[in-house]
Amino acid sequence: MSPSPPAVDSAEATKAAKQIAREVAGLRDTKKRKALEEEIKNAFRSTPKGLETPAYAVEETLGAVELRAYEPYAVAALKEAKADGAGFNTLAAFLFGKNDEEKAMDMTMPVEMTDGKMAFVLPKADEAAPPTPDDGDVVIERRAARLVAAVAFAGIATPEEVERQRARLAAALAETDAVAADGDEYTVLQYNAPYTIPWRRRNELVVPVCLLYTSDAADEGLGVDLGGRRII
Repeated sequence: MSPSPPAVDSAEATKAAKQIAREVAGLRDTKKRKALEEEIKNAFRSTPKGLETPAYAVEETLGAVELRAYEPYAVAALKEAKADGAGFNTLAAFLFGKNDEEKAMDMTMPVEMTDGKMAFVLPKADEAAPPTPDDGDVVIERRAARLVAAVAFAGIATPEEVERQRARLAAALAETDAVAADGDEYTVLQYNAPYTIPWRRRNELVVPVCLLYTSDAADEGLGVDLGGRRII
């Protein structure tokens, strides 16, 4: 199924940007002022600075498509799809202290959207023993090490744009006999705050894949999964 990225309300985005500007103007705390100034600058960056992301290595490129080997990481995810703003607020509340330890954690990127369900990446420092969510709609999930194909695109990730990128990704994979999509679970990754100007936004569409290798040992044509690599 196709992911359903959150809709963007331009009026709300403008309102949020103006609110940050007012907060910066009124701050006397130098550290907080610099942090908010950096947040304003992030509105003009395709990849925000100062936010942790899951670790990965680019194994190969197929034109505009990257084959990435991700290390394991953890996320706070919604059990079920929610309205865009409600889902974001639910996860943000957990991250900022609505948990059994009342612990505030750092914001990370990207936000994941899979079949309408949103997830936030947990900071590396908290993933081994994260606090328990107070909200029953939030669960902690582990992402195993995996190989994915990723294609980047700018702008607003509308359902129509996601479908175009899905076709683009499928076409790139179809041109090689060394890679195959491993299932049909596509995920949209979004790196920016809602008030980031649209043409500077960084979005990615990813799908798990297997690299295919022919082995003389596979006399009967048996497929063996090797952590994202499969002998055929």
